[in-house]
Amino acid sequence: MAFTGDLEHLPIVDIIQLVHTTRKSGIFSVKSEKGESKIVFSGGYIVGANHVNDTVRIGTVLVKNGAVTLDDLKQALRVTEDEAESHRPLVATLMKMGKLKAEDAVKALKKLVELTIVELMSWTRGTFTFDTEAPVFTPEPGDAAGEMEQDVALDAQMVLMDALRVFDERERDRMSGKEVPAFEALYADVLPGEQPRTQKTEPAPASAAITADLLGLADVDRLEKKIPRPVSEMEIFDPVEIHRQKIRELLAGRSPEEQETFVSFLKKSLDRKTVPGAAARQEGKAVVLFSSDKLIRHSVMTLCKEERIPVFATDDGADLERIIDQCISSLRTPLVVFDCPGSLNGFSVESISGLRNGIRVKYAAIPLIQLAAPPESAFALRAYQDGVRAVLPKPLKENRKESYVQDTIQFLSALTAYVRNFRDQSTATDRFVQELKKDMRALREIATPSDAALVLLASVAEMCDRAVTFIVRPNELAGERSVGVSADKSTGPLPADRLKISLAQPSVFRDVIDKGLSFHGESSDDALKSLFQEIGKPVSPAVVLLPLVSDRKVVAVVYGDFGKKESGAVHLDILEILAAQVGIVLEYALFRRQVTKAAQKA
Repeated sequence: MAFTGDLEHLPIVDIIQLVHTTRKSGIFSVKSEKGESKIVFSGGYIVGANHVNDTVRIGTVLVKNGAVTLDDLKQALRVTEDEAESHRPLVATLMKMGKLKAEDAVKALKKLVELTIVELMSWTRGTFTFDTEAPVFTPEPGDAAGEMEQDVALDAQMVLMDALRVFDERERDRMSGKEVPAFEALYADVLPGEQPRTQKTEPAPASAAITADLLGLADVDRLEKKIPRPVSEMEIFDPVEIHRQKIRELLAGRSPEEQETFVSFLKKSLDRKTVPGAAARQEGKAVVLFSSDKLIRHSVMTLCKEERIPVFATDDGADLERIIDQCISSLRTPLVVFDCPGSLNGFSVESISGLRNGIRVKYAAIPLIQLAAPPESAFALRAYQDGVRAVLPKPLKENRKESYVQDTIQFLSALTAYVRNFRDQSTATDRFVQELKKDMRALREIATPSDAALVLLASVAEMCDRAVTFIVRPNELAGERSVGVSADKSTGPLPADRLKISLAQPSVFRDVIDKGLSFHGESSDDALKSLFQEIGKPVSPAVVLLPLVSDRKVVAVVYGDFGKKESGAVHLDILEILAAQVGIVLEYALFRRQVTKAAQKA
């Protein structure tokens, strides 16, 4: 069966998370005026992708990643062209030749999938189709395809998290005025015109499977030729119906009324409108769920997805550290949730306690949450002794069969609320420290006060929703550029020369200029009221004023507020460190310019 829909109603990120959550298999195709792209799923895992631009090939990625040499690639291409009848793909050929390691092939696939998702995230218009009847990676008899299938599978949430990070970094660079190269430039075909013209292959019939032998480790350059056409009957992509099918499977022993009650509970989460600023407050957070309870895993993934919080579920203790490391490398604090011991999960008290202690020793600052059945008071107390942040009671079927569904709904609501409201200031600080390091590296490009002010503008805009750069004039502040004022924040810096603030009367702006000190707080002076008349009054009265000092004078002031969103954390100390460094670099740039001019005159 094929499901179809419109990207305006269901964004790419939501679709990928939904397919991952429901563990679906099939071919996800996206079409727009830019072209067509595909992502292949198997059991919710990504096993292949086809970038919209045909020049972004798996062979190019392998060479760019240093996995193979250009000569190796040329040799493999000649082999695949000579042996076109065998349908052996490029990656499989390279591995057979001993030129490519399996782990390097997987890294190349991950990069290709990441590039594909980042590209698709910029698409706001178009149609998508998810063909669940397209067979994916069916092993052939006498083949090692089963092993290849395991190697090729990528955790969709992991890849999506990295793709979101790359997308955000590119958007921040674009917003700060930096040139962001297209992927076509970064991964331009290393062998233009030398790819095999024909592979002597014909489109597979609708009943043919996409086998691991045909695709190898995600050799998706010829993916389109191997994908069966979608079936003629198309249905609307309805997330609620997909969840309904899953709940009927997971609550097979319960009445239809109880099943529908649970579906309605999930539907309320799907229908709930996101509070302004709520998504931003969930950044830097992830849930790692150690459980084999399929109902809990599916529900937590669904509920946290709507909170924009990624969830990684595993019942293998060996996977925990790998997932935690991935979260940390993506600048997210993992909230590790351990399911309660018992026959359902197959976890003993000692095994869970051992895992908890191991994580606490290696990751001392990571919050641990333990689920426990109501009668297990001794286990709950021991969890607190092991350093767990919270112990939440989880209902069990055998304890209260009649009210199990309602009890589970209440439990899931409490768990989701705890995760949503959990705040770890150290995570946000770490993220902004990383941004500070990035800005410091960019300071070498500063040559004018305008360039310097742009660095501060981007940093303030990163913490706030709106930001404006004002250049200090003798009697006024003159707006130069703004972010999030006259257009959406994602648009980047725009001219703000219509904004003026008089310095004739005492104000918080004059205090910042006279003292050279930053300001963060509330003020009701007339200068701010005048500014609000031009840009609109923010929901939160707290504002940020950051001076840029050069040669002992304040040459610019960067203003920031949260606009229509609720007030969030402002790390003023980080901004002040950056402003001080920007001022020093600016002084040096101006001095160097003066020396150059003097040398030219001489």
